[in-house]
Order: sequence, then C-alpha cells, then structure tokens
Amino acid sequence: SSRFLFWAGFWSVAIVLAVFFVRRDALKYLEWSEAVYQRFWPNRGLLAVHVAGAGIALMIGPLQFVTAIRRRWPKVHRCIGWTYVIACLGSVPASLLVSLDSCPLCVPPFVVWSSTTAMVTGIAVLLAILGRHRAHRDFMIRSYALMYAFVFVRLDHHLVGTPLEIPLAEGAPRNLMVLWLAWVIPLLACELILVWIPTVQKALRSRRHSQAAAN
Repeated sequence: SSRFLFWAGFWSVAIVLAVFFVRRDALKYLEWSEAVYQRFWPNRGLLAVHVAGAGIALMIGPLQFVTAIRRRWPKVHRCIGWTYVIACLGSVPASLLVSLDSCPLCVPPFVVWSSTTAMVTGIAVLLAILGRHRAHRDFMIRSYALMYAFVFVRLDHHLVGTPLEIPLAEGAPRNLMVLWLAWVIPLLACELILVWIPTVQKALRSRRHSQAAAN
C-alpha cells in the first residue's frame, strides 16, 4: 500500500542519515587525541559519553518500532528499549554539560532540548511499566525524534555552502537557530502525526456518524 511505501521510504532515509552521522561525525572520536577533539579536549570525557550514547541510540532506535521483534521476541524488544533509554539519558546530559563550557549562546536551546528529551523518555518508560503500550510507543517515537535532532544539527553543518543549505536571514546566528529548529520541527511533526491528525479524523468520523444516524 501507499502508506507502507511511505513509511518504508521514511525509515530507509532516516537510517541512512543516521549511519552517515555515526560514520562521519562519531567514529572519529574513537581516536583519543587533541587533534581530533580540538576545542573539546578539556571536556573529552563528556563528549565521548555524548557521542557514544547518541550513536548507540540512533542505530538501535528504529529496532524498537519493528512489530515482528516486539511480538515474537518481547524480551529482545525490552532489552533494546532499556539499552536505548540508558544511551539516551547518558548522551543528552553530557552534551548539555559540554555546551556550558563551549558555547554560551547554545545553553538555552540545549537546556530545553535536554529537559524535553529526558522528560519524554522518562514518560515512555513509565507508560511501558504501567502497560500502556500504545502511549508508550508514541512517546518513544517522540524520544527518538528528539535524539535524531543531533543528526540534523550535524547535517546542516555539512550542507552549509551547498544548494541544500537551510536559508536563514542574513546576519542570523546560524548555530543558534539550527539548535532550535533541529528538535522543535521534528517534535511538532510528531505531534501533528500522533495527535492533531488523529484528533481531526476522529472528529470528522464522529460528525459523519451523527449525520448518518440523523438521516
């Protein structure tokens, strides 16, 4: 169906970009040297935790949404989920602490982004424990979208100077704007797909049923 093709294409692109991020921007930090870490060398431990956690979360995140794994091997699904949560909740605070020393203007978006990611991921864990599996899935989707924002931040860095560069007003602080846009837009997209559209569809169905009953 067209819906299946859409989501298959969506996840294919997402996974390819995640692999590109890990290969281009994460694996280089396996070389423990000042030449690689550069200005982050004083905070190399925190940066290493952030990169490792983000890399793990990005690569295993899509496996959480594979229905076959969830239904046939629930223990594997739970193991993947807990690994993702630990990686996520380790990576996000580490990136925030690195930003405190390296980019004062980046602190506000990182604080809101980190807090939102931690809150959303924590809610997802709570809902899983309570057995609210549909709501748990929706919050894990939000969590992965927020983690995936790291890919968008780095992708923008590689697209600067190309025709695919995100257009911003002249003189606008690009790094700051991208840090906001990278996670706000994916989160809004999640809300649109998970809440807004289903709410409108439900209201329209209810209206049609009411009209059919009246006739």
